[in-house]
This record gives sequence, C-alpha cells and structure tokens, in this order.
Amino acid sequence: MNKGTKNTKEMSQIDNEKLYTIKKESLNEINIVKASKNSLFENISTNFIYNLKRLIQLEGTQKQLAKKIGVSEDLLSKYKAGDAFPSIETLAYICNVYNIKIDRFISLRLSALELESIEKGLNSNSNIFFDSYYCYFFATNIGKEDSIHEGILEFHNKRISFKIMLGDSLMKNFSGNINNSEKIMTFNMQSTEDGISYISMTKPNINKGKYVGGLAMLFLPSDANSKPCCQKLLISNIRINRHTYYEELKKLLTFNSCKSELRNLKLSSFEDEKAYNFIESLI
Repeated sequence: MNKGTKNTKEMSQIDNEKLYTIKKESLNEINIVKASKNSLFENISTNFIYNLKRLIQLEGTQKQLAKKIGVSEDLLSKYKAGDAFPSIETLAYICNVYNIKIDRFISLRLSALELESIEKGLNSNSNIFFDSYYCYFFATNIGKEDSIHEGILEFHNKRISFKIMLGDSLMKNFSGNINNSEKIMTFNMQSTEDGISYISMTKPNINKGKYVGGLAMLFLPSDANSKPCCQKLLISNIRINRHTYYEELKKLLTFNSCKSELRNLKLSSFEDEKAYNFIESLI
C-alpha cells in the first residue's frame, strides 16, 4: 500500500468519526427538543384539563358546558380525559365566552379569584344594555328601498320599545317584552296602530361588559305605504351619520343572497363581528 492510499483511508476514517459525532450530537439535541416539547405539552394539557373541570363545575354539568362551547359531550369527555385537545378555534371560542386569555387558560391554573369572577359573570343579572341605542335599516316604503331609516331602541328593565323616526318626528312606535333562550334574544313587540314587530339577535356575552352594538334581524309588518319585510338591523350605542357612512351601512345591511333564498336568511357571527368593529371604529 502506498503512502497516498494510506493517508486517504486515514482521512476517510477521521471524516466518518466526525460525521458520527455530529450525528450523535444532533440526535441528542433532537431528543432534548422532543423531551422539552413533550414536557411542555404535558404541562399545557394538565392545566387545560384542570381549568376545563373548573368550568364544568361552574356550569353545573358537563352537558351544559358542551352545549355552551359548541362541542359534543363525547368530545368534551375526551378533552377532560386528555385523549384529545381542542383546535385553536375552539380554544379561542371558549376563552371568548368566559373572557379568559388563551395563554392564561392553557399555561396556568385559574386562580380562585379568577374562578369567582367567572362565576359572578355567569350568575350576573345586571343589565348589559345601555338605556337606548340607535338603529339603522333599509326603508320599507315602496320606491325608497335603498334609503336607510333611523330608529331608537330603548330598554326599560324587562320591557323594550322600538321607535322608527323621520328626523325628529316619531313615525311608528312598538313596545313589548324581551325573551331569552340560551343563545338568542328576541324582542316581541306590538303597536295598536302598526301591528306586530320582532327583533332577534345573538345573545351578547355578559363577560364583555356593556353591549356596544351589532347586527340583528328585524321583522316589520306592512302598511299602506310599505310591504312586510325581514331584514338586517344595525344596533349602535352611538349615532351614525347615514349620509357620511351610507356605503358602509349599505354593505352591512345587505344580504349576500338571491331572492329565492330569502326564506333561509340568517346572520353569521362573522357579519355581527364586522358590524361591531365598524361601530368600535367610530367611537
């Protein structure tokens, strides 16, 4: 064997040893990362399960919590047992319902003070509405469908009134009761002169404080100058200039649906959020 061949073999052996060392070090680093990741997930899972069980206690039953956060009882059982972990969307929804920060909910156990605050929110009967709101909706008068009416919604304990205005003059006045279900609030109103009217809206989250505004569904009866309608209603705690913000109001109040689908009209949480953000931008 000549000297050149010997040197080549020695260099190859050294390179293999270096490569082995590098691979070994990399493998150790990977194992450390995996161990850290597993430890982190175990910690998150443990805290999440603890907090989830506390929410079940506050709601009274597992069935009630599952219904409130929009998952099946079976899936909630898997969450509680650590056999499944919620998606980021589900986590965000849970934290939104109970007004908890996501990082807090999954990384730390909720304190007694935090749980007490959540419980007070669940049991609170305090009024989440301001005394009155401005309302905006398309005019129902035949030939004036593109114009936007202004109304006033007033709360009087468990009673409500809805006034349709023309400038400073009162055109129609409906009054009635507030009916609550788990997720929907319905205002059943009537007027001796103008008939029956309904407003239906998603139940506001009481943990967020006073209701600023959003979208609702409005039903108005017909009269000599207008036809009956079911349409969107924008509710706002501030007055909005209908001329300055006509295009924005029109977009919020228009259904993206053809006439053949009108019987299936409904509001999405996305639309309601857009309306809320619009109102917030004006405050």
